[in-house]
Amino acid sequence: MALPWLIGAAVLGVGAWIASSSSDESSSNGNGGDEERRRREQAEKERREREQKEMRDSIKAALQKEGQQRCTDFTKILAGWVNVDYQSTPSFKAAILQTGKLQKRSVEEYFTDTHELHFLNTTTRENLKELEACYDVELSMTETFHEAVDELVNCEEQLQVLEDYRHQFERIRQQLN
Repeated sequence: MALPWLIGAAVLGVGAWIASSSSDESSSNGNGGDEERRRREQAEKERREREQKEMRDSIKAALQKEGQQRCTDFTKILAGWVNVDYQSTPSFKAAILQTGKLQKRSVEEYFTDTHELHFLNTTTRENLKELEACYDVELSMTETFHEAVDELVNCEEQLQVLEDYRHQFERIRQQLN
């Protein structure tokens, strides 16, 4: 009778030893699993960062390429009115910063401000300012544009004289009433 108890105790002891050793292995495997999981997460994070960097670089390169390709377009569009003289090669100077923000050149005085081209519509003035901010460019008026500006200035002066006459006539009319 002692033998079955002894056998039972031995079986229980062996079972407990196996269970404790397997739990040790599983905890060491668990630690290994945690480490493996951390390695996979780190690898995934590095892969995402690498993809984001490649995408940023691709966007930057596309911006530079598109900017350079537009140089001749701007020259053609403004031909006959504004002389476009690019000062350097490459002349496109805008860039995307690490923050994703667009960096442009600092322009001391814009072409539209220098020549007091307030009569141009807002979109045209803003586009000319953007051209100067994004490109290393010198803009100047053609003779045709000078003549048109002079004509518009004369018209504005004549309009002001007519406006002054209108005010004088309005005052006279009020005095007569």
